[in-house]
Amino acid sequence: LDAESDVYCLQTIKKLDQFNHLSSWDFKSNTEGDMCRFSGVECWNNVKVIGLSLSNKGLKGQFPSCVENFAWLQTLNLSHNELSGYILSDISTSQLTYLTSLDLSNNNFYGEIPKGIADLSGLITLRLDSNQLSGQIPQELGLLSQLIDFSVANNLLEGPVPVFVSNVNVSLSYANNSGLCGGALGSCDESLFGRTFWYSFIIGFVSSATSVLVSFMVYYAPWTEFKKRRSNAIHPLMKKQNLQKNTRQEAELLPLAMQEQGSKELSRLLERLIPRMSFKELCKATDYFSTDNVLGIGTTGIMYKAKVPNNCFLAVKRLYGADEYKREFLLETMILGRHRHRNIAPLVGFCIEKRERILVYKYMSNGRLSDWFHSDEGDQKIKLEWPERIHIALGIARGLSWLHKRCKIFHLNLDSECAPLCL
Repeated sequence: LDAESDVYCLQTIKKLDQFNHLSSWDFKSNTEGDMCRFSGVECWNNVKVIGLSLSNKGLKGQFPSCVENFAWLQTLNLSHNELSGYILSDISTSQLTYLTSLDLSNNNFYGEIPKGIADLSGLITLRLDSNQLSGQIPQELGLLSQLIDFSVANNLLEGPVPVFVSNVNVSLSYANNSGLCGGALGSCDESLFGRTFWYSFIIGFVSSATSVLVSFMVYYAPWTEFKKRRSNAIHPLMKKQNLQKNTRQEAELLPLAMQEQGSKELSRLLERLIPRMSFKELCKATDYFSTDNVLGIGTTGIMYKAKVPNNCFLAVKRLYGADEYKREFLLETMILGRHRHRNIAPLVGFCIEKRERILVYKYMSNGRLSDWFHSDEGDQKIKLEWPERIHIALGIARGLSWLHKRCKIFHLNLDSECAPLCL
């Protein structure tokens, strides 16, 4: 049923193609996975659409609302087309749970920016520049804690810009919107925008406080009751690591500890963050974890190169032992499943089956860092000059600093030695 819905949506998008750029999209064959070979369509396991890159395809018409049904979609790029009308107003009720990148720039969209975009909590990139959008920017967008690239330049927007309270490293672009104010653009005229700004700020603050309260009730309260009833049966791993001393890790791991008696329950919990992948699929993609596909060997596991049917690649990390590295698996999944950083490879999936614990990352095509830093004299690879080495070192440092400061992680082995790192 999902595949039929995906095919129908792709047919709808093809109707927007006025210059026949999508002529290779042939829907005559009913063979499963055919749509995953279409230009601009990225899939996982030849079935699930996870990316649409349709920039500069001459698409003309309204926003294809059917994309909200792509439940596994992570990237949506419709930039540099001739799309017009309103951006999907009910986007907050869509199934785009995993969306991390939304690029609608250089089109002819008009109207206000939907507040519902703020509900796409995993967004890292949001580009709405070079359209005809008007009205005020929803202050709720400031609550997108993962956002690092935000642009609304070249529109008709006015009023105060959002306050991004969760991430000071957001790249912002407001150019050529003469009515915008606040932040680096200068103070706003309170007689025009002051009341609206503070009203929105209060709403955002109350929403944040409510979220914290709900999280407390959902996670901490059940754990307290569980601990009272099962005080003599607390998992030995928790005693050993004394997680109570680290409140941030406690908040993230204690709910999982309640589920560790059954891998199915744990798997369902983690599926709220990232997609679950089957061990059979990963075996096939890595040629049954062939040594020829080894990318690197770390202290917690081995990283393999995996080829998926649509000629894309993933990096698959197979942990050595389910029991020995259970804590590392939980931390890495919870942290990188919730948070993203430009200097850390995105976690796109996981696998829990029997004693197997596997993490799936976006593939970094430039190879291992150690091969570039320590290449043999006869190696034909390009030698890295000092400026390039410093640039790479700074990127690694930013990623590690983010883990320590942003995520409050003090003791976590993410294989940061040179050998398993990829560019």
